[in-house]
Amino acid sequence: MKRIKKLIALAVVLALAVFTFGCAKQENTAENDYTEIYNQTSVTLTAETDSFKVLKINDTHFINGTCKNDKKTLEVLKGVLDKTECDLIICDGDIIEGNNIKITFDKYKALKIFCELLEEYSTPWTFAPGNNDGEKDGTNEDVIAFMMNYEHFLCGNKEGIDGSMQFFIDIEKDGEPVHSIAVMDSHSHDENGEYDYIKENQIDWLLSEIEQRRVYTSVFFHMPTPAFEAACKNGEAYEGFPFSDKYSVSDIKRNSLFDEKTADNEYISLISTGHVHSDNIAYYYNNRYYQLSSLGGYGAAGSKGCPVSYTLTTINLNAESVKEMYEFEKLS
Repeated sequence: MKRIKKLIALAVVLALAVFTFGCAKQENTAENDYTEIYNQTSVTLTAETDSFKVLKINDTHFINGTCKNDKKTLEVLKGVLDKTECDLIICDGDIIEGNNIKITFDKYKALKIFCELLEEYSTPWTFAPGNNDGEKDGTNEDVIAFMMNYEHFLCGNKEGIDGSMQFFIDIEKDGEPVHSIAVMDSHSHDENGEYDYIKENQIDWLLSEIEQRRVYTSVFFHMPTPAFEAACKNGEAYEGFPFSDKYSVSDIKRNSLFDEKTADNEYISLISTGHVHSDNIAYYYNNRYYQLSSLGGYGAAGSKGCPVSYTLTTINLNAESVKEMYEFEKLS
């Protein structure tokens, strides 16, 4: 009996040691200081043709980059990247799992594998923080600082406003501005554990920058707004794009502030998000498109009932109307 008790005690000690080691804070090996992000609030890309293609990757929920689900996700993603020509890649939040207690969780190992995959294609890419990316083993700022190690990563922020990523990607053709893409932080959770929301100073910044440019603008962030529900009920579905007729926004009602302040802006032509883990939607409503992309990883909740996919958005730069400006394609 004593021998059995000793073996049990030894097993408990070993289990605790493994758990403690596995759950220890992973080292962020980024060489860059996040504050370098304030050196720019916009970047410019040149369109070589009359269209500009944006590949959006969201809700991959990587654990460590090498577990079974992560390998499967990376295999599918590589297949999509191999066959898809695009001008910009937007990693639209929840690239990394959040408060995960698995002992194999390794945030920076997963980020390294993911970033190195993107870099293989020499395509400019950027990151809009999700609600999970900065929950464990480092903040969104740490994630961005890590990504800043990579040559083709684009980033920027305006010092003094909320959020860890706010900047414009201005698209020029023949030396003239023809479109803008705004990347924003929709935050994570507040002090009560509820979903946070896009703050007023972020919205004011967005509207001010749009007014300076006065060109059509596609806005990308992670967590959607209540207007998406109105778009589903009252808007016109984009033909040929798989969509879900069920969409819940009950947990992010405070994002109604974004809807209220931007509703009448004539230059916002697209609002593109993720987060929901349902199927894709794209609706034309209130003179703009509301587009939401499904989950992109086999480790994401709901992946068994909803196929992993990514969204290719083609912006037609010469379109005479917003309705004709966009093409949406589900890739898997």
